[in-house]
Amino acid sequence: MTDSDNRQGFLAGRLIQWGLRPKAIPFNEPEYRELIDCYIDRPQFRMLVQDLAEGLGLIVLTVSDRGLFLGTQDNSIFALRPSDFRSGRATADDRLLDGLIQVAIAATIYPRHQDLDDDALEAKPPISCHEVDELLRSLCREYKERVADDPDAKTDDLERGFQEAWRVYEARPAARTTSQGNLALNSTQGLIRRHLHQLAEHGCFVVSGQEPNENFRPTLRYQILVKQLASTALYRQLQFLLEAPNIASDGPPTEGASHA
Repeated sequence: MTDSDNRQGFLAGRLIQWGLRPKAIPFNEPEYRELIDCYIDRPQFRMLVQDLAEGLGLIVLTVSDRGLFLGTQDNSIFALRPSDFRSGRATADDRLLDGLIQVAIAATIYPRHQDLDDDALEAKPPISCHEVDELLRSLCREYKERVADDPDAKTDDLERGFQEAWRVYEARPAARTTSQGNLALNSTQGLIRRHLHQLAEHGCFVVSGQEPNENFRPTLRYQILVKQLASTALYRQLQFLLEAPNIASDGPPTEGASHA
């Protein structure tokens, strides 16, 4: 291996390192911006970065002047796991709620698959914990009505898990506050807030306002990551329920968006 090859390997590693910093922006980092230009303009360097990323259990999702956006393979050391969202031992109900809330946050912002293809420069309006909670409870009512209309419908493991998730969610109170006025974690809005803050730490949301009236604006990084999620069966189930007239009429927030 030549010194030039070593140098290219070093630079590829540097670019991946920048991509692993979720809040880094090429516009603010000259080295990052230069490496992005190399990736776009030089096919050999691009292949080297992709191979190195694959060896690390990463997937290059997209690269633009907004940054290098990475996903993870299933067994990657960089992949987020359920334990990353809970410090203690999680029960089966906890895991059901965690999965449902993560998908519902995405469905609140991107209720239709085509929403994921909207102009990435046009920022989505911020959401609140209350909006995600209201959407989930509306979907829960819709799901129960559909099951009641067709009680003999065949169910598979996913469907049974879905039914149990709705049951657990509906049984939890929407909002409880602590003595300090914060949302309690034994309420669904408190759980939603924790997930949104975790996502914000990974560069997926920008938080504004004060609890319990915080707003969470999704970033381009989140839009790119949700495109992976959109192929999952659970996301498709929520989208199916969102097509119901009484849900679609409410819809996600539609205030005027600002440029990211």
